Amino acid sequence: MTWLSHPDAALVRGATEVLSSTEELDALFLAGSHGRGSADDFSDIDLLAVAHPGGEAAVAAALETWLKATAGLAYWQAHFGGRLINAITSNWRRIDLSFVAQDALKARPKNTLIPLHDPEGLHSLLAPPRGPVAPSPQKVTALTLEFLRVLGLLHVGAGRGEWVLLVKGLGLLRDMLVDLMLEEVAEPEKGGILHLSRLLPEADMTLLLNLPYPGPERAALFKGYTAIAEAFLPRAKALHARLELPWPADFEAATRDVLRRELALELS
Repeated sequence: MTWLSHPDAALVRGATEVLSSTEELDALFLAGSHGRGSADDFSDIDLLAVAHPGGEAAVAAALETWLKATAGLAYWQAHFGGRLINAITSNWRRIDLSFVAQDALKARPKNTLIPLHDPEGLHSLLAPPRGPVAPSPQKVTALTLEFLRVLGLLHVGAGRGEWVLLVKGLGLLRDMLVDLMLEEVAEPEKGGILHLSRLLPEADMTLLLNLPYPGPERAALFKGYTAIAEAFLPRAKALHARLELPWPADFEAATRDVLRRELALELS
């Protein structure tokens, strides 16, 4: 789906007209799933702007004023000193406006941005499309260490009877498994987490759907933690070997030992 046929096409046109009339704007691009050509009816509007130095506030204010007058604003929040704006209209259409300097813009792949207002032809200066990407050694290492740490804390939560907290911990472990899966996806422009089923292979989605999703009950939580650990650890080991990364064998052994000793929980 192109942005021209998207339900939010009128919002894109209106925002482009309003922002391009502000003196502080140098260029405006459609980014995110629209920029990559993977948008669907539920995709938000990601606007990427290049503004005069110090002109970001004026550009953002123009968008806010226009949205209030035409679509209504249910939510408006600025982040990072105003360099990222999240907006939601009264009928729950989502618009994100982010600002980038010209020099940083040039590192963006050309096939991820659609020019909406580009009088200086900045789009022609963008980087070529990226090829397949390899997993990040730093990310894989960090995920593995954090997974083992959170997994080991199971004995602390269980010892204190903090079953609600352990439901949260199980969610963290599941998220880390998802992140590890995503590291194996060679697609260079993965997009947001709301595109998960498009990115992951069918077998990985099936695995995630079949994992336990228990409530705050001891036996069910132990089963859930075990299932996620037995999905994550072999996969992480294989990825460490593929990337020639040292495996934290001592940390894994200590984690397995404390779960065995304190909870009689044996991981395969």
